[in-house]
Amino acid sequence: MLAELAEGPDAVRFARLLRDAGLEVVHVGLLGTVEQVLRTVEQEDPDVLAVTGAEPPPELADALGEVHLFVLSTGDGGYPTLEKAAEMVAGGRSHTLATPSDRTR
Repeated sequence: MLAELAEGPDAVRFARLLRDAGLEVVHVGLLGTVEQVLRTVEQEDPDVLAVTGAEPPPELADALGEVHLFVLSTGDGGYPTLEKAAEMVAGGRSHTLATPSDRTR
């Protein structure tokens, strides 16, 4: 699942890179509060929550439970490119060749 915490130019491009890497991406758009993010996570049941646009508040990571939080940050201290960030997320996916997709379980 990909959520925007603030408007920015990277979310749609990042979602496309993840999709092109073979991941199922639910781009939920701009969510303004932690409560909105958590309600959407509960509905979508993702393995990973990627956030763009702003640094997430600390309480978000604490409330996610088993959902992995990935903060998209490029430039100083972050990933050098969106492609490298997408490689990181795609490399950690839970569905491998030996694991059927959710649709077939």
